[in-house]
Amino acid sequence: MNPSVSPANSNAGETRTLPVIFSGKKGEYLKIWLVNMLLSILTLGIYSAWAKVRNTQYLYGHTQIEGHRLQFLATPLQILRGRIMAVIVFGLYVIISSLHPIANLVLMLLLLVALPWLLIQGLRFTLRMTAYRNVRFSFDANYGGVLLHFIVLPALGALTFGLAMPWVIQRLQKYIHDSVSFGGHNFTLNSSAGYYYKAILVCIGLAILYFIGLGIFGSGVITAISAGNPAALGGMVIIIASYFIFGYVVAAVYQSMIRNHVMNNLSIDGVASFNSSVEVKPYIWLMLSNSLLLIFTLGLAYPVTQIRKNAFLAEATLVNLQPAADHLVNTVDDKYSAFGEEAAGLFDADLSLT
Repeated sequence: MNPSVSPANSNAGETRTLPVIFSGKKGEYLKIWLVNMLLSILTLGIYSAWAKVRNTQYLYGHTQIEGHRLQFLATPLQILRGRIMAVIVFGLYVIISSLHPIANLVLMLLLLVALPWLLIQGLRFTLRMTAYRNVRFSFDANYGGVLLHFIVLPALGALTFGLAMPWVIQRLQKYIHDSVSFGGHNFTLNSSAGYYYKAILVCIGLAILYFIGLGIFGSGVITAISAGNPAALGGMVIIIASYFIFGYVVAAVYQSMIRNHVMNNLSIDGVASFNSSVEVKPYIWLMLSNSLLLIFTLGLAYPVTQIRKNAFLAEATLVNLQPAADHLVNTVDDKYSAFGEEAAGLFDADLSLT
Protein backbone atom coordinates (compact mmCIF):
# COMPACT_ATOMS: atom_id res chain seq x y z
CA MET A 1 0.00 0.00 0.00
CA ASN A 2 1.11 3.52 -0.70
CA PRO A 3 1.89 5.58 2.37
CA SER A 4 -0.29 8.58 3.07
CA VAL A 5 1.14 12.05 3.08
CA SER A 6 2.71 12.91 6.39
CA PRO A 7 2.12 16.33 7.97
CA ALA A 8 5.78 17.17 7.50
CA ASN A 9 5.51 16.53 3.79
CA SER A 10 2.37 18.61 3.39
CA ASN A 11 3.91 21.89 4.54
CA ALA A 12 4.18 24.61 1.94
CA GLY A 13 7.64 25.09 0.53
CA GLU A 14 8.66 21.46 1.00
CA THR A 15 8.77 18.54 -1.40
CA ARG A 16 5.84 16.31 -0.57
CA THR A 17 5.49 12.61 -1.40
CA LEU A 18 2.00 11.77 -2.57
CA PRO A 19 0.20 8.59 -3.61
CA VAL A 20 -1.54 8.27 -6.95
CA ILE A 21 -5.15 7.40 -6.16
CA PHE A 22 -7.37 5.61 -8.66
CA SER A 23 -11.03 5.42 -7.65
CA GLY A 24 -12.60 3.88 -10.75
CA LYS A 25 -15.20 1.15 -10.17
CA LYS A 26 -15.44 -1.99 -12.29
CA GLY A 27 -19.25 -1.95 -12.48
CA GLU A 28 -19.47 1.75 -13.32
CA TYR A 29 -16.92 1.62 -16.09
CA LEU A 30 -18.33 -1.64 -17.48
CA LYS A 31 -21.77 0.01 -17.89
CA ILE A 32 -20.25 3.07 -19.60
CA TRP A 33 -18.11 0.92 -21.88
CA LEU A 34 -20.97 -1.39 -22.89
CA VAL A 35 -23.34 1.50 -23.64
CA ASN A 36 -20.62 3.23 -25.65
CA MET A 37 -19.92 0.07 -27.62
CA LEU A 38 -23.62 -0.50 -28.35
CA LEU A 39 -24.16 3.10 -29.50
CA SER A 40 -21.02 2.94 -31.64
CA ILE A 41 -22.36 -0.18 -33.38
CA LEU A 42 -25.84 1.30 -33.87
CA THR A 43 -24.39 4.51 -35.38
CA LEU A 44 -21.95 2.62 -37.62
CA GLY A 45 -18.98 3.95 -35.69
CA ILE A 46 -19.95 7.62 -35.57
CA TYR A 47 -20.58 7.56 -31.82
CA SER A 48 -17.11 6.04 -31.25
CA ALA A 49 -15.68 9.57 -30.99
CA TRP A 50 -18.03 10.30 -28.08
CA ALA A 51 -17.25 6.85 -26.66
CA LYS A 52 -13.52 7.55 -26.69
CA VAL A 53 -13.99 10.83 -24.85
CA ARG A 54 -16.35 9.33 -22.25
CA ASN A 55 -14.12 6.33 -21.60
CA THR A 56 -10.96 8.41 -21.32
CA GLN A 57 -12.58 11.07 -19.16
CA TYR A 58 -13.78 8.39 -16.76
CA LEU A 59 -10.33 6.84 -16.37
CA TYR A 60 -8.58 10.21 -16.13
CA GLY A 61 -11.22 11.69 -13.83
CA HIS A 62 -10.75 8.86 -11.35
CA THR A 63 -6.97 9.31 -11.25
CA GLN A 64 -5.86 11.94 -8.77
CA ILE A 65 -2.83 13.29 -6.98
CA GLU A 66 -3.29 15.46 -3.90
CA GLY A 67 -7.00 15.80 -4.66
CA HIS A 68 -6.44 17.07 -8.20
CA ARG A 69 -7.70 14.84 -11.00
CA LEU A 70 -6.25 14.27 -14.42
CA GLN A 71 -8.29 15.83 -17.23
CA PHE A 72 -8.91 14.73 -20.81
CA LEU A 73 -9.85 17.88 -22.72
CA ALA A 74 -10.47 16.63 -26.26
CA THR A 75 -14.01 17.03 -27.61
CA PRO A 76 -15.98 14.35 -29.51
CA LEU A 77 -16.39 16.59 -32.58
CA GLN A 78 -12.67 17.25 -32.61
CA ILE A 79 -11.96 13.52 -32.67
CA LEU A 80 -14.76 12.81 -35.17
CA ARG A 81 -13.35 15.35 -37.64
CA GLY A 82 -9.92 13.78 -37.26
CA ARG A 83 -11.35 10.32 -37.90
CA ILE A 84 -13.27 11.42 -40.97
CA MET A 85 -10.14 12.96 -42.44
CA ALA A 86 -8.11 9.87 -41.60
CA VAL A 87 -10.71 7.53 -43.17
CA ILE A 88 -10.78 9.62 -46.35
CA VAL A 89 -6.98 9.52 -46.63
CA PHE A 90 -6.95 5.79 -45.91
CA GLY A 91 -9.65 5.19 -48.52
CA LEU A 92 -7.66 7.09 -51.14
CA TYR A 93 -4.61 5.08 -50.17
CA VAL A 94 -6.45 1.77 -50.72
CA ILE A 95 -8.00 2.86 -54.02
CA ILE A 96 -4.84 4.30 -55.53
CA SER A 97 -2.62 1.44 -54.34
CA SER A 98 -4.95 -1.08 -56.02
CA LEU A 99 -4.68 0.60 -59.44
CA HIS A 100 -1.11 -0.42 -60.22
CA PRO A 101 1.75 -2.23 -58.46
CA ILE A 102 4.02 0.79 -58.94
CA ALA A 103 1.40 3.05 -57.35
CA ASN A 104 1.21 0.67 -54.41
CA LEU A 105 5.00 0.74 -54.02
CA VAL A 106 5.12 4.54 -54.20
CA LEU A 107 2.37 4.89 -51.60
CA MET A 108 4.10 2.41 -49.29
CA LEU A 109 7.28 4.47 -49.50
CA LEU A 110 5.29 7.65 -48.84
CA LEU A 111 3.67 5.99 -45.84
CA LEU A 112 7.09 5.02 -44.51
CA VAL A 113 8.21 8.64 -44.89
CA ALA A 114 5.02 9.84 -43.17
CA LEU A 115 5.28 7.35 -40.30
CA PRO A 116 7.45 9.55 -38.03
CA TRP A 117 5.07 12.48 -38.58
CA LEU A 118 2.05 10.30 -37.73
CA LEU A 119 3.70 9.12 -34.52
CA ILE A 120 4.54 12.70 -33.51
CA GLN A 121 1.02 13.93 -34.18
CA GLY A 122 -0.57 11.04 -32.29
CA LEU A 123 1.44 11.57 -29.12
CA ARG A 124 1.27 15.34 -29.37
CA PHE A 125 -2.52 15.34 -29.58
CA THR A 126 -2.94 12.87 -26.70
CA LEU A 127 -0.60 14.79 -24.41
CA ARG A 128 -1.93 18.24 -25.28
CA MET A 129 -5.42 17.01 -24.47
CA THR A 130 -4.20 15.77 -21.06
CA ALA A 131 -4.01 18.21 -18.14
CA TYR A 132 -3.34 18.28 -14.41
CA ARG A 133 -4.38 21.35 -12.41
CA ASN A 134 -5.45 22.91 -15.75
CA VAL A 135 -1.86 22.70 -17.01
CA ARG A 136 -1.46 20.69 -20.21
CA PHE A 137 1.28 18.31 -21.20
CA SER A 138 3.09 18.66 -24.51
CA PHE A 139 5.22 16.53 -26.84
CA ASP A 140 8.04 18.35 -28.60
CA ALA A 141 9.82 15.70 -30.66
CA ASN A 142 11.04 16.47 -34.18
CA TYR A 143 10.86 14.47 -37.39
CA GLY A 144 14.57 13.64 -37.50
CA GLY A 145 14.63 12.39 -33.91
CA VAL A 146 11.58 10.17 -34.39
CA LEU A 147 12.98 8.82 -37.67
CA LEU A 148 16.23 7.90 -35.92
CA HIS A 149 14.72 6.32 -32.82
CA PHE A 150 11.67 4.59 -34.32
CA ILE A 151 13.02 3.39 -37.66
CA VAL A 152 16.81 3.61 -37.98
CA LEU A 153 17.80 2.27 -34.55
CA PRO A 154 15.33 -0.69 -34.60
CA ALA A 155 16.63 -1.59 -38.07
CA LEU A 156 20.20 -1.51 -36.77
CA GLY A 157 19.14 -3.57 -33.76
CA ALA A 158 17.68 -6.21 -36.07
CA LEU A 159 20.98 -6.37 -37.96
CA THR A 160 22.71 -7.37 -34.70
CA PHE A 161 20.31 -10.37 -34.44
CA GLY A 162 18.63 -8.68 -31.49
CA LEU A 163 21.76 -8.23 -29.38
CA ALA A 164 21.44 -4.44 -29.48
CA MET A 165 17.64 -4.36 -28.98
CA PRO A 166 17.73 -3.71 -25.20
CA TRP A 167 19.89 -0.65 -25.91
CA VAL A 168 17.55 0.38 -28.76
CA ILE A 169 14.49 0.11 -26.49
CA GLN A 170 16.24 2.12 -23.78
CA ARG A 171 17.16 4.88 -26.24
CA LEU A 172 13.63 4.89 -27.67
CA GLN A 173 11.92 5.17 -24.30
CA LYS A 174 14.36 7.84 -23.17
CA TYR A 175 13.73 9.87 -26.33
CA ILE A 176 9.96 9.66 -25.88
CA HIS A 177 10.00 10.73 -22.24
CA ASP A 178 12.61 13.45 -22.78
CA SER A 179 10.34 14.95 -25.46
CA VAL A 180 7.45 15.45 -23.04
CA SER A 181 6.98 18.69 -21.11
CA PHE A 182 4.53 19.94 -18.49
CA GLY A 183 3.90 23.62 -17.91
CA GLY A 184 7.05 24.45 -19.88
CA HIS A 185 9.22 22.08 -17.79
CA ASN A 186 10.84 19.14 -19.55
CA PHE A 187 10.68 15.51 -18.47
CA THR A 188 14.06 13.83 -18.00
CA LEU A 189 14.64 10.08 -18.00
CA ASN A 190 18.06 9.00 -16.68
CA SER A 191 17.67 5.34 -17.53
CA SER A 192 20.48 2.84 -18.02
CA ALA A 193 20.85 0.50 -21.00
CA GLY A 194 22.62 -1.91 -18.65
CA TYR A 195 19.42 -2.34 -16.63
CA TYR A 196 17.50 -3.27 -19.80
CA TYR A 197 20.10 -5.95 -20.48
CA LYS A 198 19.76 -7.09 -16.86
CA ALA A 199 15.99 -7.47 -17.30
CA ILE A 200 16.50 -9.50 -20.49
CA LEU A 201 19.11 -11.72 -18.83
CA VAL A 202 16.75 -12.40 -15.91
CA CYS A 203 14.06 -13.45 -18.39
CA ILE A 204 16.53 -15.64 -20.28
CA GLY A 205 17.54 -17.26 -16.99
CA LEU A 206 13.89 -18.00 -16.20
CA ALA A 207 13.45 -19.44 -19.68
CA ILE A 208 16.44 -21.76 -19.21
CA LEU A 209 15.09 -23.01 -15.87
CA TYR A 210 11.62 -23.46 -17.37
CA PHE A 211 12.79 -25.48 -20.35
CA ILE A 212 15.04 -27.66 -18.17
CA GLY A 213 12.04 -28.42 -15.97
CA LEU A 214 9.84 -28.89 -19.02
CA GLY A 215 12.34 -31.32 -20.51
CA ILE A 216 12.43 -33.41 -17.34
CA PHE A 217 8.66 -33.41 -16.94
CA GLY A 218 8.05 -33.87 -20.67
CA SER A 219 10.28 -36.95 -20.81
CA GLY A 220 8.13 -38.51 -18.11
CA VAL A 221 4.97 -37.69 -20.06
CA ILE A 222 6.42 -39.20 -23.24
CA THR A 223 7.33 -42.35 -21.32
CA ALA A 224 3.78 -42.53 -19.97
CA ILE A 225 2.34 -42.08 -23.48
CA SER A 226 4.57 -44.86 -24.81
CA ALA A 227 3.36 -47.13 -22.02
CA GLY A 228 -0.27 -46.32 -22.80
CA ASN A 229 -0.83 -44.73 -19.40
CA PRO A 230 -4.06 -42.65 -19.43
CA ALA A 231 -2.50 -40.27 -16.87
CA ALA A 232 -0.35 -38.94 -19.73
CA LEU A 233 -3.33 -36.86 -20.90
CA GLY A 234 -3.18 -34.89 -17.66
CA GLY A 235 0.52 -34.37 -18.20
CA MET A 236 -0.11 -32.90 -21.66
CA VAL A 237 -2.68 -30.51 -20.18
CA ILE A 238 -0.12 -29.40 -17.59
CA ILE A 239 2.50 -28.80 -20.30
CA ILE A 240 0.09 -26.71 -22.41
CA ALA A 241 -1.03 -24.70 -19.35
CA SER A 242 2.60 -24.15 -18.35
CA TYR A 243 3.35 -22.54 -21.73
CA PHE A 244 0.45 -20.15 -21.18
CA ILE A 245 1.48 -19.28 -17.62
CA PHE A 246 5.20 -19.02 -18.42
CA GLY A 247 4.55 -16.36 -21.07
CA TYR A 248 2.83 -14.16 -18.52
CA VAL A 249 5.52 -14.80 -15.92
CA VAL A 250 8.28 -13.61 -18.26
CA ALA A 251 6.24 -10.61 -19.45
CA ALA A 252 5.40 -9.61 -15.87
CA VAL A 253 9.02 -9.89 -14.73
CA TYR A 254 10.30 -7.80 -17.63
CA GLN A 255 7.54 -5.18 -17.49
CA SER A 256 7.71 -4.74 -13.72
CA MET A 257 11.51 -4.36 -13.77
CA ILE A 258 11.47 -1.84 -16.62
CA ARG A 259 8.48 0.06 -15.25
CA ASN A 260 10.12 0.47 -11.85
CA HIS A 261 13.43 1.48 -13.44
CA VAL A 262 11.84 4.06 -15.74
CA MET A 263 9.59 5.63 -13.10
CA ASN A 264 12.33 5.72 -10.46
CA ASN A 265 14.60 7.58 -12.87
CA LEU A 266 11.98 9.92 -14.33
CA SER A 267 11.59 13.55 -13.27
CA ILE A 268 10.11 16.85 -14.39
CA ASP A 269 12.74 19.57 -14.19
CA GLY A 270 12.22 21.42 -10.91
CA VAL A 271 8.66 20.12 -10.54
CA ALA A 272 8.39 16.44 -9.67
CA SER A 273 9.97 13.00 -9.54
CA PHE A 274 8.39 9.57 -9.36
CA ASN A 275 8.68 6.25 -7.53
CA SER A 276 7.37 2.87 -8.64
CA SER A 277 7.23 -0.32 -6.56
CA VAL A 278 5.52 -2.88 -8.80
CA GLU A 279 5.95 -6.35 -7.25
CA VAL A 280 6.41 -9.26 -9.62
CA LYS A 281 4.16 -11.93 -8.06
CA PRO A 282 1.04 -9.74 -7.76
CA TYR A 283 1.68 -8.38 -11.25
CA ILE A 284 1.91 -11.93 -12.66
CA TRP A 285 -1.45 -12.73 -11.08
CA LEU A 286 -2.96 -9.50 -12.43
CA MET A 287 -1.85 -10.23 -16.01
CA LEU A 288 -2.83 -13.89 -15.85
CA SER A 289 -6.25 -13.31 -14.29
CA ASN A 290 -6.99 -10.44 -16.69
CA SER A 291 -6.21 -12.67 -19.67
CA LEU A 292 -8.51 -15.39 -18.31
CA LEU A 293 -11.28 -12.84 -17.82
CA LEU A 294 -10.94 -11.74 -21.45
CA ILE A 295 -10.93 -15.33 -22.72
CA PHE A 296 -13.95 -16.53 -20.76
CA THR A 297 -16.03 -13.39 -21.47
CA LEU A 298 -15.03 -13.19 -25.15
CA GLY A 299 -13.48 -9.76 -24.53
CA LEU A 300 -16.45 -8.21 -22.76
CA ALA A 301 -14.48 -7.97 -19.52
CA TYR A 302 -11.99 -5.58 -21.13
CA PRO A 303 -13.17 -2.54 -19.10
CA VAL A 304 -12.89 -4.60 -15.90
CA THR A 305 -9.28 -5.51 -16.75
CA GLN A 306 -8.53 -1.82 -17.39
CA ILE A 307 -9.86 -0.81 -13.99
CA ARG A 308 -7.89 -3.60 -12.28
CA LYS A 309 -4.63 -2.67 -14.02
CA ASN A 310 -5.04 1.09 -13.45
CA ALA A 311 -5.76 0.53 -9.76
CA PHE A 312 -2.77 -1.81 -9.39
CA LEU A 313 -0.30 0.57 -11.06
CA ALA A 314 -1.66 3.60 -9.19
CA GLU A 315 -1.18 1.84 -5.86
CA ALA A 316 2.44 1.12 -6.79
CA THR A 317 3.21 4.75 -7.71
CA LEU A 318 4.28 7.78 -5.69
CA VAL A 319 4.83 11.34 -6.91
CA ASN A 320 7.28 13.71 -5.22
CA LEU A 321 5.94 17.21 -5.89
CA GLN A 322 8.28 20.13 -5.43
CA PRO A 323 7.05 23.63 -4.48
CA ALA A 324 7.32 24.84 -8.08
CA ALA A 325 4.44 22.50 -8.98
CA ASP A 326 2.07 24.90 -7.20
CA HIS A 327 3.01 27.81 -9.46
CA LEU A 328 2.90 26.32 -12.97
CA VAL A 329 0.88 28.00 -15.70
CA ASN A 330 -0.41 26.44 -18.89
CA THR A 331 1.80 27.01 -21.94
CA VAL A 332 -0.17 24.96 -24.49
CA ASP A 333 -3.26 25.98 -26.46
CA ASP A 334 -6.04 23.63 -27.53
CA LYS A 335 -5.90 24.44 -31.26
CA TYR A 336 -4.76 21.06 -32.40
CA SER A 337 -6.24 18.51 -34.79
CA ALA A 338 -6.91 14.87 -33.92
CA PHE A 339 -6.15 13.85 -37.51
CA GLY A 340 -2.61 12.69 -36.76
CA GLU A 341 -3.70 10.41 -33.91
CA GLU A 342 -6.54 8.83 -35.87
CA ALA A 343 -4.42 8.45 -38.98
CA ALA A 344 -1.72 6.77 -36.92
CA GLY A 345 -4.31 4.31 -35.64
CA LEU A 346 -5.66 3.54 -39.11
CA PHE A 347 -2.21 2.89 -40.50
CA ASP A 348 -1.27 0.74 -37.47
CA ALA A 349 1.27 3.30 -36.30
CA ASP A 350 -0.36 4.32 -33.05
CA LEU A 351 1.74 4.74 -29.94
CA SER A 352 0.79 5.27 -26.35
CA LEU A 353 2.80 6.74 -23.54
CA THR A 354 2.25 4.89 -20.32
